[in-house]
Amino acid sequence: MGRSLFLITVTGLLSTSLLGCGGASPPPIEQPEPARPEEPSPTAEPTNDAAQGAAAREADAPPDAPAPPRRDDSVPDDYALMHGDCVELGKRLTVLTRSDQVAALSAKLTAEQRGETEKKIDAVAATLGEQYARSCEQNVGKSVDPRSLKCAFDARTVRAFEACLNASPPAQ
Repeated sequence: MGRSLFLITVTGLLSTSLLGCGGASPPPIEQPEPARPEEPSPTAEPTNDAAQGAAAREADAPPDAPAPPRRDDSVPDDYALMHGDCVELGKRLTVLTRSDQVAALSAKLTAEQRGETEKKIDAVAATLGEQYARSCEQNVGKSVDPRSLKCAFDARTVRAFEACLNASPPAQ
């Protein structure tokens, strides 16, 4: 009963505050329909290969025209560790610790034992993640290899997480 009353009250407050903001909502902004990739645009060159089209456009450009900017997919060498990285690494370690430990639980545990054990695992995993994030803070601003961070975020186990972060040279 109390939860229902709370939801009704919150819902009433939200609708009252929304209605008091000027009445009618503004008309929707018309968005142009995105071009479909299957249909060639009327100005597109009729080529089968995108690279051939790009090469033809470059050949048609006057010799003194600046080259079009190229996309740089390289990984920067000067990435500095940020506070948000440490927070996210701590969260990732928490998730991995929990999943590793739950996977190692015996199948012989009763549902009650399993539930209690999972609660303890959650507490320990959260503590480890918080400790890791705090210790990581000492390296904020130092140069790190962004590939090792990506590797750690993509890791499926604690062992893989640690291998990603310990494989790179120490932060400078």
